[in-house]
Amino acid sequence: MDEGNSIIYGLEHQTRALSPQYGESDAIRFLIGTQSLKPQTNQVHVVELEEDTGALHTKVFKHDIGEIWHLRCSPHDVATLVTTHNAYDPNTSQCTMGVSIFKLPTVEVIPKELDDLSAIQGRNPENMEHLKTITPEKPDEEIRCAEWHPTDRNRLGVVYEGSVAVHDVSTGAVAAVAAPDGRARLKLTTGKWNPHQGHTQFAVLQDMHIKCFDTRMDCTKPSWSIDNAHKQLARDLDFNPNRQFHLASAGDDAALNIWDYRNGREPIFSRTDHSHWVWTVRYNTYHEQLLLTGSSDARALLTAAATICQDEDNTSPPQVLEDGVLQSYEQHEDSVYCCEWSASEPWTFASLSYDARLVLSRVPRHFKYKILL
Repeated sequence: MDEGNSIIYGLEHQTRALSPQYGESDAIRFLIGTQSLKPQTNQVHVVELEEDTGALHTKVFKHDIGEIWHLRCSPHDVATLVTTHNAYDPNTSQCTMGVSIFKLPTVEVIPKELDDLSAIQGRNPENMEHLKTITPEKPDEEIRCAEWHPTDRNRLGVVYEGSVAVHDVSTGAVAAVAAPDGRARLKLTTGKWNPHQGHTQFAVLQDMHIKCFDTRMDCTKPSWSIDNAHKQLARDLDFNPNRQFHLASAGDDAALNIWDYRNGREPIFSRTDHSHWVWTVRYNTYHEQLLLTGSSDARALLTAAATICQDEDNTSPPQVLEDGVLQSYEQHEDSVYCCEWSASEPWTFASLSYDARLVLSRVPRHFKYKILL
């Protein structure tokens, strides 16, 4: 795959859910969830990039349980995934949300017998094994997302509109609940486990604010918070994988902000390069100065935040990248809801837009060489 060119994969139904296949160290694979309103038409697509040739290979699986709003692969088992879904119940004439855990029958996408052309790009959906479904106590309660615990395969953090619950994966039982207090119960947008601090903290976005809770017990008070992290609704967050107090956030004010939550009065880095809402932000797993953002302006941006990656004792390598946008990816025609780095190859990433378009790209070679100097 040439660094200067992107590869586009089109789906039949609208999309807004994307995940790299965590735990996969050899193949570049992403999973996509569709959001069709038609009953029993939704699917999970597994897309694998053949790095040498740039060819894409796919497998398609049925997701008859409903439209997929969020999808996350397990970091503990490459074949296991969790979807956050919405389904219409004709018996009650209501839509109900749930979180379901599935297991793929195989993780192989490229068949060993390459002569079988129908198998290489087979589009006949296969079945996944349905392991468990978790539903809210209130049937009309919305679920934002579900995130696997970084180290405990039996724990799943589920973000509801008004609380975060840690569920036992095997039984679905609730182990702990964090419900932000306050007179005006502002709804939650999304959340994520803190990969540092012993993996006990779960951070959520509540309106314009960031709040992080200790999941070892039920609580209403956050361990730490950043108030007014954005001027409008905060949409996404991601923790720096290398620096335990740094995290990035994105929101409807078109801003990408990076924070040191020990002193959250002002961001330590801020950019407003998008022209509309920013839906997603992701740190590169290995190179913390590289970040991806996706926006309703139909663009994905590769941004460098190099100045804040210098250590105070000056032992880190000298800054080689200029802060700001390194490249704009404009192959989308609708809102870019998701951007994700490959779990196996640090220079490859994917962006997904609502118009059912997945774009696979690589960090341009000249930036890559600067980082590796």
